[in-house]
Amino acid sequence: MQFPESDSLCDPSFARFGDLTLCSAFQPIFSLSHRRLIGYEALLRAQDPAGNNVPPMSLLGRTSPNGHWNNLERGVQLLHASNFTRIADVHDRLFLNTRPNGFIVSGEYRHLVEATLKRMHLSPDRIVLEVLEVPGGNLQQLVEGIASFRKQGFLIALDDFGAGHSNIDRVWQLQPDIVKLDRGVIEQAAQNSRVARLLPRLVSLLHDAGALVLAEGVETAREAMIAMDCDADFVQGFYFARPAPGRCDEASCRVTMESVWRQFRARAEENANAETARLRTCVFSSRQLQTISTTD
Repeated sequence: MQFPESDSLCDPSFARFGDLTLCSAFQPIFSLSHRRLIGYEALLRAQDPAGNNVPPMSLLGRTSPNGHWNNLERGVQLLHASNFTRIADVHDRLFLNTRPNGFIVSGEYRHLVEATLKRMHLSPDRIVLEVLEVPGGNLQQLVEGIASFRKQGFLIALDDFGAGHSNIDRVWQLQPDIVKLDRGVIEQAAQNSRVARLLPRLVSLLHDAGALVLAEGVETAREAMIAMDCDADFVQGFYFARPAPGRCDEASCRVTMESVWRQFRARAEENANAETARLRTCVFSSRQLQTISTTD
């Protein structure tokens, strides 16, 4: 992986991998309770010489020589971090996808990461390292690696919870700061009322484990309501904003957030009125029975 010679190592806007051009896209992440942007997940975008898009996973599956920033995944993270500093304000956090073996590194490498971030004026506590779901590997080494990065100040997220091998045991083992509910979980809840009823219990369990919960892949108003109902802390998805190279239109996003809250409050009021009417009916029926009993 190579960065343009005209840019400094800590200030690339794009990079080359063979004949491919690599760049960053950022998907906004929002706090539901605060109704505001809290950060961005960095996503890799790649194009061939003809301008055709190349699936990122077809690249990240390739191998490259080991080295500090020569490794492809580490180079991509550097690219994302640099581009993030161009669009972010001081309160935004950067979510970076990281495969489990990316946590199993030497102390020298961790010092290199720290030094590089300092040159970017980006503190570790503004970076959320997402543990990607990859089967196998050395769990104990992963746990120790995560602990070492957390000690440096990084936040840890468990990605794709509810899909593949990811389950509640993994939460106990890795103790993430944030658990990201897989898109499939929210989609199923929107289609199946039984799943929708169970989802708040799952989120409550994750909260009890000490994790905040992020619902990812929210694409419809129904799914946004599901995220509200289950008490998710954060959301991301096309319904709120699509990935883009630059900063999102926060005014437009606030309009969407306010619309979701209005719908949520209106439905809560409707449910409360229906419950009040039901209780009145129950009280009336009880009085009728008492009257009948007294008459008899």
